[in-house]
Amino acid sequence: MFKDRIFPIIVFIFLLILIQTFTIFNFQFFETRFYKTLSENNIYKKRIVPAVRGNIITSDSVTIATSRKYFTIYADIKRLDIDAENILKISQILDIEPESLNFLIGDALKNKENEICLKNNLDIKTVSYFEENKNKFPEFEIRFQPKRFYPFNELYSHITGYVGRITGDEYVELKMKGYSIDDFVGKTGVEKFYEEFLKGRNGIEYYEVDVYGNIVRQVEQKNSVKKINGNDVYISVNHKIEVYIDSLFNGFKSGCAVALNVKDGSVVAFYSKPSFDPNIFLLGLRKEQWDYLRNDILSPFLNRCTNGLYPPGSVFKIVTFLSGLNEGKADSNTFFQPCFGGIIIANKMYKCWNVHNELNLFDAFVRSCDVYFYQLGIKVGLDGIYKTAYELGFGELTGIDINEESRGLIPDSKFMNKKYGKNMWGVGQVANVSIGQGDILVTPIQVANLLVALSNSGKFLKPQIVDSIKSKKNDIIYRKKVTFTKEIKIKKEFINLLRKAMYDVVNSPDGTGTLARIDRKYGFLSGKTGTAENSAGEPHAWFASIYTGIDGEDELAIVVIIENGGHGGNDPAFITKKIVEKYVKIKYGF
Repeated sequence: MFKDRIFPIIVFIFLLILIQTFTIFNFQFFETRFYKTLSENNIYKKRIVPAVRGNIITSDSVTIATSRKYFTIYADIKRLDIDAENILKISQILDIEPESLNFLIGDALKNKENEICLKNNLDIKTVSYFEENKNKFPEFEIRFQPKRFYPFNELYSHITGYVGRITGDEYVELKMKGYSIDDFVGKTGVEKFYEEFLKGRNGIEYYEVDVYGNIVRQVEQKNSVKKINGNDVYISVNHKIEVYIDSLFNGFKSGCAVALNVKDGSVVAFYSKPSFDPNIFLLGLRKEQWDYLRNDILSPFLNRCTNGLYPPGSVFKIVTFLSGLNEGKADSNTFFQPCFGGIIIANKMYKCWNVHNELNLFDAFVRSCDVYFYQLGIKVGLDGIYKTAYELGFGELTGIDINEESRGLIPDSKFMNKKYGKNMWGVGQVANVSIGQGDILVTPIQVANLLVALSNSGKFLKPQIVDSIKSKKNDIIYRKKVTFTKEIKIKKEFINLLRKAMYDVVNSPDGTGTLARIDRKYGFLSGKTGTAENSAGEPHAWFASIYTGIDGEDELAIVVIIENGGHGGNDPAFITKKIVEKYVKIKYGF
């Protein structure tokens, strides 16, 4: 009986001892790493060491985007009092909007970050205030860190683009690549397109801290990481030419100029006005500043070279000219109804800018006779013009190495039926499209790229801003390749005839672009003027041209637009002449 009672007691005691033994063993062996990690987190502080972003450098070795060291202020999220009253106080000291401060803190909490950078580019007064009041603000730390700097302010903003603080969505995507929540990333331009080369890799350092969270010393940890600074990006744009173009645009509110090397598609000049200072996104942009810039009627954020959508005006006669030849509707000696200053189409008068009398196709192009091209376009038909326009690169992206590019719009009969209704449009709209008006929009880079193709017997090249990328050890990581994208399916004899007509536009007495004529010792220009009607004011003025050098070889395709600038044969033609003269002087030392 006694034995029956004692046995369960012995079993119970044995199980109790077994459980205690297992618990001790578990703490000693299995959970050592866990509690060691907790302990290390209490005495060690991880710090991200930001990589220095690579420079952006012009073809003549001028640095247009670099990094400078600024005072920045960081907050320890765990120690930060996020009471509304304290947030308001901090926002006033740092001159930050409370909403922005709350957004930064909220982002850090959501991503379980231990610290957050609240502001870059602190002035000495603010730095001194926090240093003198360390005991009042133990949760804050001032650091001296690299941030982006654009030494030429507005001049290159549509090339470089700008960097801005990483967003929550970007952080989720880039966190695995070593980005921190305080990083700045490329938002537009070269900065965005070549982000992976420019960024580098952040480092990780560890510091021993006391019970109050104050840093005692740096310590070596096995998961420390050395930072790797970003690579330098070299662009093909020439600084001297870019500065000179900027001076030529003095007195004009808006416009653009782009020049491409016809041999390899490299961008020699890329200018858009007005512009903006990309430094503002690094120094703390207030809401009212952003609203002012965003709502500016002149649209300083619009990259007019690639995103500017314009009716091409008479520049589009290049398309109608080739379309007429290619569709067999005209040859160089084809005559239509004479130009007496206008023509009746569908019971409506369609005017010409001058009285040209009787002209053939060649002379009509040289003198830019609207009446002739109205008739030619109607003869070809809207879909025939559409077909040739797409063949010549319109309605498509050029593939230039920045993200901001528009396709434009080339209307066909399907588009017109959808917009106006079937049988609700006719030859009047076709006439308008024939001279680059009406429902048609193109970008300057598309026109420049077409000129490159005309210089290469119909072969299109992909325009490229970046020439090469080098590491800090000067190793070449990337070098651009000449990329042929497609070939125009139009007879070479038609292209040659067009080129002769473009030559006469500038170099014959009757041409509309004589202000672009240069001294023959420099070579010569061929081109086409354009005056695009604009419902918002004066016409936009175009001049599209090809520069042929001293040795008789084509060198540059140049497009200049002055918004509300009147006739393309005036200021844009003259500006083109001055750009070429500057280019020649730089190249040959004249």
